[in-house]
Amino acid sequence: MKNICPHCGAELAPKAIACQSCGSDAQTGWSEGASVDWELPDYDEIIENEFGNKKKAHWPVIVISCILVAALIITFTSIFF
Repeated sequence: MKNICPHCGAELAPKAIACQSCGSDAQTGWSEGASVDWELPDYDEIIENEFGNKKKAHWPVIVISCILVAALIITFTSIFF
């Protein structure tokens, strides 16, 4: 059976007194009774927590931009032609 660091999950050498990857040992949080939580986080929950679940509607900005561009084109063509 492989020894696994309960802090970072790296493979440990037999009878290791500290993890070579993260440096954890019995004094800094690594002990015989420690265990690793292998449960993966929910990706959708992380995205919602970081960015919120708001989907902004871009169509009003696009419509207003098109109207402004059309107005500018009509104005400039009527001035120069």
